[in-house]
Amino acid sequence: MKRLFIIWFILLIPALLLGQEWKTFSDTSVLFTAKYPANWTTKMKEGKRVFFTSPADSPSDDFLENINISVTTNPGYGTEIKIKDLFPSVTNSLKPSFNDFNEESQRFFKWNNADAAEVIYSGYNKIDTSLKVRMVQWFCFYKTRLYTVTFTSEANSNKHNATARKIMSGIIFRK
Repeated sequence: MKRLFIIWFILLIPALLLGQEWKTFSDTSVLFTAKYPANWTTKMKEGKRVFFTSPADSPSDDFLENINISVTTNPGYGTEIKIKDLFPSVTNSLKPSFNDFNEESQRFFKWNNADAAEVIYSGYNKIDTSLKVRMVQWFCFYKTRLYTVTFTSEANSNKHNATARKIMSGIIFRK
């Protein structure tokens, strides 16, 4: 019996430690790599925007949380224009797209050893006013690129927040 317990324990520990299986997204044309859960889907859309989409929470789940990542290039990014210079103009430009816009927080931090900003806001999208959403956006200049990452979720749900933060924190900019 003791031997069976030891075998069971040896088999169970790696599963508990590793938890969910993660994949690595890497495409030389998009200038970053990212790890994401195996049960999330990924696709590249026009303009080389990359989307990671959560699985449905239930058969009736009509809204799939998602992260989208875009990279734009401009010689002035990070040299002439600093990330702190973007605020409050970024927030002001978001307001017209939402009904009941609420900026929940804003902070500056380091991401890939570069200055970055986070803005969290919520509201009803003017195109679809049936669902209140929460957006977490990260902005970072790295070399001459602007990395913009947006996590979109239902405003009243925190189910995928920890996973989304892990994906966002794990994005590595390419040289």
